[in-house]
Amino acid sequence: MQWEVEALDRDLLHDLLMATVEPYVDRDVLAEGLADDPRQRGRLRAFLNRW
Repeated sequence: MQWEVEALDRDLLHDLLMATVEPYVDRDVLAEGLADDPRQRGRLRAFLNRW
């Protein structure tokens, strides 16, 4: 079966994607990565300013 993604409703596409990915998401790892995001951005910004 083949689908044209552009033909799907945006909300339906989102729901299909989330239902497919959800079982593989490690919530603890995701939460840790999101918590660390501001520090990573700061380090990247500092690196770019020195470059």
